[in-house]
Amino acid sequence: MRAPRVPVEEQYRLIMECRKSGLSDHQWCLNNDINPGTFYNWVKRLRKNGCGDIPEKNQLSTYEQSHQEVVKIEMNSIS
Repeated sequence: MRAPRVPVEEQYRLIMECRKSGLSDHQWCLNNDINPGTFYNWVKRLRKNGCGDIPEKNQLSTYEQSHQEVVKIEMNSIS
C-alpha cells in the first residue's frame, strides 16, 4: 500500500527542517521515516517549480566528519 501523498507545503517544511538539522540528508530521512529517494524527488520537483531558496544538501555533519574510531592493535612478538 502506498503512503499518503504529502502536500507541497509540508514537503517544503520537511526539506528545510532537514537542511537546518546538521545531519546528512540520508541520516535525517532515516530518522524521520522518509524514503531518501522520495525526499530527493521532492527537492527536485520544488526547485523545478521555482523554489530556489532550498539550501544545498547536507553532507556529513561536523561530528561525522571529525569522528574517527581508534582501535588498539596488539603486536605479538614473533619468535
